Amino acid sequence: MTTGSTLAPTPGTAPVVPGAGANTEPATRLPLATSTALARAGAGYFDWLDHVWPAAGCTHPIRLAGDLLTVNATTGEVLRSVPTEGMPDGIIYKACGNRRATVCPSCAETYRRDAYQLVRAGLIGGKTVPASVAGHPAVFATFTAPSFGPVHTRHVRRHTCRDKTRCTCRPAPCHARRDSPVCPHGRPLACYARHEREDQVLGQPLCLDCYDHDHHVVWNNQAGELWRRTKQAIERHLNRAARRRGLPRVRVSHGKAAEYQARGSVHFHALLRLDGLDPDDKARIIPPPPGITVADLDEAVRYAAAAIGFTTDPHPEHPAGWPIAWGEQLDVRPITLTGDGTVTDAMVAGYLAKYSTKGTEVTGHASRRLDASTIRLYADPKGTHTERLVQAAWDLGQHWESLRRWAHMLGFGGHFLTKARRYSITFAALRDARVHYRRTQAQGPDYDQQRLDRQDDLDTETTLIVGRLTYAGTGWKTTGDALLANTAADQARRYREAGREELAHQNALGQATHAA
Repeated sequence: MTTGSTLAPTPGTAPVVPGAGANTEPATRLPLATSTALARAGAGYFDWLDHVWPAAGCTHPIRLAGDLLTVNATTGEVLRSVPTEGMPDGIIYKACGNRRATVCPSCAETYRRDAYQLVRAGLIGGKTVPASVAGHPAVFATFTAPSFGPVHTRHVRRHTCRDKTRCTCRPAPCHARRDSPVCPHGRPLACYARHEREDQVLGQPLCLDCYDHDHHVVWNNQAGELWRRTKQAIERHLNRAARRRGLPRVRVSHGKAAEYQARGSVHFHALLRLDGLDPDDKARIIPPPPGITVADLDEAVRYAAAAIGFTTDPHPEHPAGWPIAWGEQLDVRPITLTGDGTVTDAMVAGYLAKYSTKGTEVTGHASRRLDASTIRLYADPKGTHTERLVQAAWDLGQHWESLRRWAHMLGFGGHFLTKARRYSITFAALRDARVHYRRTQAQGPDYDQQRLDRQDDLDTETTLIVGRLTYAGTGWKTTGDALLANTAADQARRYREAGREELAHQNALGQATHAA
């Protein structure tokens, strides 16, 4: 994927999108992008490309300037200082690391792949997780928000398609009624349309004035606390069952992703794995006792989803507080590793990884953090459904700071992918492994020996590289640089994808030959 300059169109002017960096390239017409690319592609191009490669596919990389210090790890003595002034462009480029695919597709893809490995390792083992987890009971549950008012929906009573993400089945009427009721504002509360998947009215309230936008954003804001209490209730329910059967205690480990529905409320997709609990070593992951099965885990999830709820603290706009509970729609499915069930380990890992790179884009809203100078661009008490949600979060946030802080996320301020401490490996460990791999890479005919030598150097390393760097800007310096860097990164991605497809093809042929 190639992208042009992501900076402001005129040097020194305010960016079009709040949060974008200021432009450093001259104000010129499009042909300059080609000329600057040609100039960069001349002498020193490959040195420059090697220098920017860690951020080559990033849409708006961070530019850093300063010194890199080599420090003795034992004594703290500075052995060497390398200024960035002698490097190409006099700066270091660092990928932005944004997880949202609409902001930076390249960094979001890296995050998605890490999320996939993190989630799947907790199901099949590997990456410091014991392989025995593959035999632990596990379910995939979807928790939804309650209703805050009727909205346009697309409901298919019985799917005949294989892929629901591209469903072409005939839906039922949206809100069919025998009578023709109207709301207090005179708007009809019935809708007989059979909405298509791309219909823009999906998720929109039948009456904007009847819809409870305040309760909606408060629920989004408190959804994390509701999940915490639900997880506790699941474990307590299972341990009560274990005590009745004379079995040792168990523990539930989870991986969870948040996803926005079209109406702007979050719902949670949670992978719940049942583990045993070693009283002598609580960090150890062991199988649960044989007397606790996946049916018990399913029952515990359904019980907790129905029983858990609470009321928020009083608010000047609502002194009694708002009730916080799950919606009636709950989906719980056992996970299999054999591929003969409706949900497999690869499917779950793929679902959660995909959801983790999304945000509020499904609602048509994609701003960054708002303040007093930008709130009016996205909020309107008499505007669209999303504008009213942003306005409700901003107004209620006058007394609840977290609502105003997360108004751009419609009140939700939690992480989009979370996991239990002992579920799997961490993102930091995956990033460290990737850095370690890059440092051991080598080129040339003696590639293997060079890599072993670098590995030995890292294993016996007694020095540290410390960056004394300051922020120098955001984005590529010219449109030509962005074009060349992103094109090179796109070619590398295509090369890797072709390699993976070839390996998958060879594995499939090998399995077919073995079966024959």
